Amino acid sequence: MNKNIFVFSLCLLLLWGITGCGKGTEKTVDAGRPEISGWAKEVGLYEDETPEQLYEKAKKEGNVVIYSISARMKKVKESFEKQYPGVTLEVYTLRTNEVLEKITREYDSGVRTADVIHIKDQDHSLYLDYVQKGKFHNYKPADIIKHIDPKYCRYAMPFYMELTEWFYNDEAYPDGPPISSWWDLTKPEWKGKVLFTNPLDNHSYMCVYAGIVLDADAFADDYKRVFGEDITLHGTQNAGYEFLKRLMENDPVYSGSSSEMVESVGTRGQQRPPVAYAASSKMRERKEKGYALQVVSQITPNTGLSALNTLYIVNEAPHPAGAKLLIRWLMGETDGKGAGFKPFNTIGGWPLRDDITPVDPIPLSEVNIPDIDRTDIYYKLQEVSDFWLSIQQK
Repeated sequence: MNKNIFVFSLCLLLLWGITGCGKGTEKTVDAGRPEISGWAKEVGLYEDETPEQLYEKAKKEGNVVIYSISARMKKVKESFEKQYPGVTLEVYTLRTNEVLEKITREYDSGVRTADVIHIKDQDHSLYLDYVQKGKFHNYKPADIIKHIDPKYCRYAMPFYMELTEWFYNDEAYPDGPPISSWWDLTKPEWKGKVLFTNPLDNHSYMCVYAGIVLDADAFADDYKRVFGEDITLHGTQNAGYEFLKRLMENDPVYSGSSSEMVESVGTRGQQRPPVAYAASSKMRERKEKGYALQVVSQITPNTGLSALNTLYIVNEAPHPAGAKLLIRWLMGETDGKGAGFKPFNTIGGWPLRDDITPVDPIPLSEVNIPDIDRTDIYYKLQEVSDFWLSIQQK
């Protein structure tokens, strides 16, 4: 064989072997998949099967169970059972920490109840602690992931993107948002007027605060822009920690959920309503519930970490065919038009498929999201958690 032809062929084979997400093939191993063996191999978890083939198997299984962080999954239950009669979808709606606690406790005890997990992965902990250890599997159908940017599906099956954003009452503040920087939240006029979920109770929020610490230089620069002078640290390591300390000193108010927060902010007739850091998807409640609700779309130094919603199949899931069928349905099926994704294509939520048009008028590419390595957040979380606990106790 001609030497040049051999080298060229070898390069093609190597290139084929390292691609596998967004390229129309799932026959190769990627970062989000452990070696295929054991249960996954026995049940053909990674085999490409049509919805029709999966449906025939799922009818024999009878049902499929999902643990989800979204109450909108109940709408999926309706459309899924209508599309696939004879297969019952059982939905457990839990908060992020509750999902992790429940599935971890069950799995380690040998209990297999959940088939599919819907949760956010902002620090690659789901990949590092669950996928790599064989507890979760990334089922990524080739006909679907070819429509998704590879950067989103390397470590997980990406469902959709959300943000956590600052909300304000635009009836009380008709001229625009009352804050333009995170540092505004530390000013006296916002004492006791800032709502968010205690990050000790919500893994996603703690990831955001770890991101602030890792983005300390940007927070230092923004402090100088807001106050006109260099920041002075008061026993903290950097401007990120200093921000968290000053925020805590301004008596923020904890709320149990994004729904509670946007109600507190958006209820009409208020004189000086609070602001709240809540899930961007709650913007839909402006229309649904009539709230005077708006987001601070341009806040410095950035909006905070994006929140990638992800889907996993639990290792040794009781209903593997149903699990695969459900994930396909949630992703909108082959053509992106399946009703399973519709409840999640809302204001404040962005589909990652290139063949689904987002409802939100603001393109995700125009949102100022910090460029932070999510693995760095994973290794910074405990330190930030300990710091937050220490300033809470003072």
